[in-house]
Amino acid sequence: MNAPAWARHVEKAGWALLCLFVFSIPWEKSVWVPGVGTIARLLGIAAFLFIALAAAGRRSLRPPNLALVLAAAFVLWVAATRFWSLDPAATGARAWTFVQLLAMAWMIWETCRTHARQNALTSAYVWGTAPASLYTLFRYWRGEQTYYRRYAAAGFDPNDLGLTLALAIPMALYLGLRSRGLRRWSGYAAAAVAICAILLTASRSALVASLIGFAYAAFAWRRSGLAPRVASALLLGLLALGAVRLAPAHSRQRLATLPAELAEGTLHKRTRIWKAGLKAFRGHPLTGAGSGAYPQAVRPWLGTPPLKGHEYVAHNTFLSVLVECGVIGFGLFALLAATLVVFVWMFRAPERALWLVMLAVWTAGVSTLTWEHRKPSWLLFALITTCWALSFRPQEARA
Repeated sequence: MNAPAWARHVEKAGWALLCLFVFSIPWEKSVWVPGVGTIARLLGIAAFLFIALAAAGRRSLRPPNLALVLAAAFVLWVAATRFWSLDPAATGARAWTFVQLLAMAWMIWETCRTHARQNALTSAYVWGTAPASLYTLFRYWRGEQTYYRRYAAAGFDPNDLGLTLALAIPMALYLGLRSRGLRRWSGYAAAAVAICAILLTASRSALVASLIGFAYAAFAWRRSGLAPRVASALLLGLLALGAVRLAPAHSRQRLATLPAELAEGTLHKRTRIWKAGLKAFRGHPLTGAGSGAYPQAVRPWLGTPPLKGHEYVAHNTFLSVLVECGVIGFGLFALLAATLVVFVWMFRAPERALWLVMLAVWTAGVSTLTWEHRKPSWLLFALITTCWALSFRPQEARA
């Protein structure tokens, strides 16, 4: 059924808002809208309203795939944990966050039906890292520490920002192969500025994730021309040289502790938090302690943090889901992750290399961060589902 003209115009407006929404994700916490929240939330609400209205005008929805069904099932389980949660208020707030993330994934699934749109959203994320990176550099120039001589754009934790930026590196390298001219070099420029900001965050997890991101350049080396090869080598050199020479001394000193922390350290006391989480899991193995209730679950062993206003979080996405959602919720999350891996394995070589590396970067980063409810995680999941559809449901593609 052909959509009426007004629905097509509304859909185009919704697509433009969705691109702006993805562009805002890397710097959303630095701009707040009174009465709404982050700038990304405002753009996301507007995009959802336009895209839903366009779908109503067409009187049709794109049939979901297995990954979206599993994502919806996981969100339903998260909401269900409120009935037995150790912290019902926190679980209610977390469930609402997951509902919004599922809506974001649906918007991308519903509208991103061509390779051009897939690349547009990827580019939007890469370019969106530039404001966050430049803001981080500005704060360093001004001497505005986030904490402990570490720097990040306002509103961001340095570790969260570091991984947010690290995810853009393989994307930029991929776009460098798929595009020409200004789009190619603007992506490389955004990656270079992101690397500088990552070094200022002094995040060891982000450093590891960034290094993994350059695996895409190795996979794509034989298919690359001279310009992408030189750009990849220069960017990797910037990261390596920055970590040992160019970054501020306090950043280099912290990054240099990575081997010792991995070999015999506590990963900045994370192992203690993980052990407490495993103890809490034994008390609620099947259904979990309630989504968002990790701080309450580990309180018998850890108490409350010495810093006022802080709470203990899992610092590991997989452990967080296991403790908060139990074996059932963790099983749904694991099935979702496994489905995405299978999808990626079925892609053509260029796309398979990109999204396998992206998943590896994400996995390395979230192993020390609580990211199951973060927008970049669900953006990654959604982009993989749309890439799968473009590969295996080409009859659905439309201009």
